[in-house]
Amino acid sequence: MDLTPLLPQVRDDVRQGLALLKGVRLVLCLGSRAQVALLMGTPARILGAATTAAEGLALVRRHQPSLLLVSDRLEGGCGVDLVVQVKRRHPEVRTLLVVSQEHQQALIQAALRAGCDAIVPESRLLHGSGLQALHAVLGGGLYLDHSLVGAYRAGQEPAAGHERLSARERQVLDRVVRGLSNPEIAGELMVSVDTVKTHVRNVLLKLRVSGRIQAVVTGLQLGLVDWPRTGGTR
Repeated sequence: MDLTPLLPQVRDDVRQGLALLKGVRLVLCLGSRAQVALLMGTPARILGAATTAAEGLALVRRHQPSLLLVSDRLEGGCGVDLVVQVKRRHPEVRTLLVVSQEHQQALIQAALRAGCDAIVPESRLLHGSGLQALHAVLGGGLYLDHSLVGAYRAGQEPAAGHERLSARERQVLDRVVRGLSNPEIAGELMVSVDTVKTHVRNVLLKLRVSGRIQAVVTGLQLGLVDWPRTGGTR
């Protein structure tokens, strides 16, 4: 594939991404040593880098980063298993998973159930998705690339019997889809953060899901909200 037409956008995305990463306490766990080498030049505060799941988990335990950037394929172990372990033991650590095996639906679902904060296909990194994911996850929100929504729901029974969302709950869900954090949602809707938390909790209960990303997927599937238009940051 000739990527030349994408170069202006990629340069701009890289510039914005570097600005977002400035000062971020970051642990890398990637299967590609070349990618690790490239990221070592970012302004992020890289606390450690590894190419195996066991080493990545040890680095998270030792350094307590604010963000773990991990790929599904590693030199040893599985990146999704690492996300599951990190979210179980260190739920405060934000996780951004880059997947090259988009057809592996079970792996993607496992990451979602574990509470992974952002999932981006490797094939979409040069198309703006990487920057959108960074915006969301560093802002306290979440990100699931639209190309993965169908994969997550594939093979599952059609959703039915969910309790109807109120107009306000749909407004909150729409902003969750856009990757906004609870404080950002509160600011847009001019309500308290506690009120937003209550609405989010009600949305999860009514949609019968356990996490925000699952709520996003179900909301999109049911047509309760639309996927954000391309061109925005989220």
